[in-house]
Amino acid sequence: MGVDVLPLQGRRIGVTRPRRQAGNLCRMIEERGGRAHRFPMIEIAAVEPLPGGDWWRGQDWLIFVSANAVRFALAAGLRAPGARLAAIGRATAAALEKNGFQVACRAPAPYTSESLLDQDCFRQVNGRRILIVRGVGGRPKLAETLAGRGAEVSLAELYRRLPPSRAAVETLRACLCRGLDAVLVTSAEVLANLQRAAGEGVEALRALPLVVGGERLAGKAWAARFEDVTAAASALDADMLAALEKRLVQERKA
Repeated sequence: MGVDVLPLQGRRIGVTRPRRQAGNLCRMIEERGGRAHRFPMIEIAAVEPLPGGDWWRGQDWLIFVSANAVRFALAAGLRAPGARLAAIGRATAAALEKNGFQVACRAPAPYTSESLLDQDCFRQVNGRRILIVRGVGGRPKLAETLAGRGAEVSLAELYRRLPPSRAAVETLRACLCRGLDAVLVTSAEVLANLQRAAGEGVEALRALPLVVGGERLAGKAWAARFEDVTAAASALDADMLAALEKRLVQERKA
């Protein structure tokens, strides 16, 4: 009788998610026989101080751009907002629903600001009051477009993205020296941090199979001269893992 081989048996996979958010993905990799190497290329921290009071009141819409936006909104006391809620990304919508909130509008694939803006609920927004819940320094596209359509747009920037720690950089460089089979990346900022952190090993990094969370990010990776890029359906753990397995199975068959 043959012995079943797990889909990631013996594979060394680099995981760049923030440390707090990497556990589930690492567990899934290891359940499939792989070895997850964590080197967080970004960390997420609350702004200080978080807003107090009913900072979300008086709005027609609250738009959450990420699951982190939901997490820190809850930490800032978000309760029944008296507004309709919109979500960019399946993980964002799931985080809202898990906490008892109803999502009135969600961005379809590829789960971006642009795909949310294409929805009927945000085509005619003249005079609407819209609060975008996001991190400090997020993409301006959503706010600018809604304002251009006549909405009264405000921002609730509840968290900051921090660069990787020295320990994460050292772990990445050690892994590049020992060898990796693939690296997983879920945002453009992570991609940029990863290349800077690699230092003299950046060319070795660019030669590795890279699995990214969507087509837009894949375009950025190709532009950054990565040689082997696979776009997952989304940045969700399950989608990233499916794309990783598909890519490495193709390699095994070849």
